[in-house]
Amino acid sequence: MSRKADIEKEGKFLDYFCGGETAGKPSASAHKAGYSEKTSAQMGYYLRKKFEKEIRKRNEENIGSSSSTAISVLQKLLYSEQDSIRLNTAKLILELSNYHSQTINLNVDDTKSKTDDELIFELQELIKTMPNLQPKLQFAKDKNIAPDLSDGVPVIEEDDEQDKIVKH
Repeated sequence: MSRKADIEKEGKFLDYFCGGETAGKPSASAHKAGYSEKTSAQMGYYLRKKFEKEIRKRNEENIGSSSSTAISVLQKLLYSEQDSIRLNTAKLILELSNYHSQTINLNVDDTKSKTDDELIFELQELIKTMPNLQPKLQFAKDKNIAPDLSDGVPVIEEDDEQDKIVKH
């Protein structure tokens, strides 16, 4: 067998090992490149070691060329309807951006489990901590933008029929 044939087979092995249906399978890649079934396992192992740097370089190029697609997929997952998918995607993106759980303080507040009174109390407390909010609420009232917010925090009362009424 000529050296030229070996070089061609080695090149084919690299192509098959780094992509396609035999990617990552040295024996199958060697067999597909033209090595006999008897020697393909041994040649696959040998060629994988021989071309380790070239294989790594090709794999890095493959990963690099598909990274924009991967980023696109992650961005779409951030808008998933399922909270757990959005949260896990956000965690992965932050982790890949070198943020770690030690540097992130995640505060999840479940407002669905709170009563109306608890939510109103929480809103009143938040308004007290925001000194610049009152002028903005007054501006909104003056411009007739959300006039019901400028009169203070709504109070919820119940009428005779047990329906809740919001009063301002």
